[in-house]
Amino acid sequence: MRQPAGHSPPRARRGPHAARAPHSAQFRTQLECLRHLIALAGGASLSMGGGAVLVAFWLHELVARTYLLPWLIAMLVCATLRLAFAHRVARALNNAGKARLARLEKQYAILAGASGALWGLSAWLPMTDPEYSRLFALSAVLFCVLLMSSSTLVASRLAFTAFASALVAPLVARLITLDSRLTVLLGFGVLALCGLVFTSFRAHRRTLVSALNSRHRSEDLLQQQRVIFESAGEGIVLLKPKPRYVADCNRRFAELFGYPLAAMPGMEPWRWHPDRGQWKALIASSQPVIASGRPYSEALQLKRADGTLFWGEVTGMAVDPDDLRAGTVWIVSDVSEKRAVEAALAVSEARFRDLIRLSSDLYWEQDAEFRYTHFDGPEAITSHIPIAELIGRTRWELSRVVGVPEARWKEHTEALERHEPFRDFIYQMTSPAGVARWYSINGNPMFDADGVFVGYHGTASDITSRIETESRFRHLAYHDPLTQLPNRRLLEDRLEQAIRSARRNEQQLALLLIDLDRFKPINDRYGHAVGDRVLETIAERLRACVRETDTVARLGGDEFVVLLSSVEMQEDATLVADKIHACITEPIAAGEHLHRVGSSIGISLYPQHGDTPETLLHRADHAMYHGKQHGGRTTRLYDEHTLN
Repeated sequence: MRQPAGHSPPRARRGPHAARAPHSAQFRTQLECLRHLIALAGGASLSMGGGAVLVAFWLHELVARTYLLPWLIAMLVCATLRLAFAHRVARALNNAGKARLARLEKQYAILAGASGALWGLSAWLPMTDPEYSRLFALSAVLFCVLLMSSSTLVASRLAFTAFASALVAPLVARLITLDSRLTVLLGFGVLALCGLVFTSFRAHRRTLVSALNSRHRSEDLLQQQRVIFESAGEGIVLLKPKPRYVADCNRRFAELFGYPLAAMPGMEPWRWHPDRGQWKALIASSQPVIASGRPYSEALQLKRADGTLFWGEVTGMAVDPDDLRAGTVWIVSDVSEKRAVEAALAVSEARFRDLIRLSSDLYWEQDAEFRYTHFDGPEAITSHIPIAELIGRTRWELSRVVGVPEARWKEHTEALERHEPFRDFIYQMTSPAGVARWYSINGNPMFDADGVFVGYHGTASDITSRIETESRFRHLAYHDPLTQLPNRRLLEDRLEQAIRSARRNEQQLALLLIDLDRFKPINDRYGHAVGDRVLETIAERLRACVRETDTVARLGGDEFVVLLSSVEMQEDATLVADKIHACITEPIAAGEHLHRVGSSIGISLYPQHGDTPETLLHRADHAMYHGKQHGGRTTRLYDEHTLN
């Protein structure tokens, strides 16, 4: 079971600054995101230039040329730069490295920021007609919101369509009331902007759905493979060429050869053979078959750690027949008992098949009144079961048995009365030591030679580890693994509940979005271990700053959210923000240094700033970034007119 020589030595463990593979999943994701961004840049640039011309034509009688002409020229220059930049970047993407991608993305962000600034300045052009001025400013604000909503509502086509329709409809109705020339001009502008928004929305949604589907399929496949690998009744090992040898194996494989599981990685495979001659013969006979892509099987004697021999059936197959350095997977079954007692197994074949199908650990029997009469099994499981207390009693008479809904009890007892087999009846039972453990029970009815029902027999499996693992997985699905804070999924659920409660009780709630200042230099300079310690400390301080009824969550990176479920006035949220600023700025001991970070906080209130989780999160984020652009260490309450 050895692989051909020529495999390179294992690489040293990477430090916090080690470079990642050039085509890692993170790199490919970054590349595809930039391609998507550049693909939309051409249309966005043309729409920007066309929209600027239309706006300038409409305003030429209302705005002095000394203001309008520089604005139009700046808009056209910016649109041209974006278009030229998109064409240049599109050609350079295929050969761009990670650092180059980051620079290109930053450059495009600067151009996009300039475009947004110029559009924002259009609302400040002095006009002679105040009514037109107000309409134009309203149009600018509405379409800025519409453009932003195309990203925030990308996960829901229905929500986006409803939002966009409700936003555009009043503006269209207002246009109908204007003179025909103005209606036509603004109508074209509305069509152009709507086209851009809907094009962007479709592209983002298509990308998002495809990415999520791929990720879910990959996660499901990985989980299925891991469950099969760990729960298999045979020993499974992945072998790679020298010097790695055993790359991975399941627990059954280690038990089969009598070694601790921790000792298996890197072990030489000739240790499992009586002598090296057998091992070399196995290599010679198996490699031609494996290299052709076919499985190789053979029965031979193998050696355990204590030197005893047993008969094993081995089956091997290459991971990649064209490159044996990728490794081979071997399945080993202990067939010693089968070879030794093959004749005796024929007598008890029926009972043996039942037990194998039930695949449990503890054997039990009951009489015709469903009272326990016999138990047999390993001490590892019988030591947790009060056998003396169970003998002579039915399962439902035991006070130690809990965790079964009444409907499930009724279903179970009815199946017993009908003398039907049952599977996976799960309950919790307290051991004599007072430890609660979970069991899965399987049973088959027993009948005598005349067909009279005489009781049940079956098996019980201790599934405590499985239940605890499932509980941990549920926790991981809704919590950040580093800080143990609620993640975005759990935050949105709690925010939805808080909104319903606030609406029902006519109360206010506040959402504080916190972004750390000066965290990235610490993470880059001192490594991820120090950065993680800083984030853990910030999480602990944030929990200490709020009430137990409030929620502290981590969105990812260095962004946190505090949900204040009930506030009397907006000043209450500002006071909490001040408290957060004070606790975050305290020095943090991580590694050999003291580190200081700051925070930028954006606040949105229900119901003033929105009545959905998406809206409140988006507007708190908008307020936070507004403060961060002004130097950080600020608290900004969302204000539609000021921030836009």
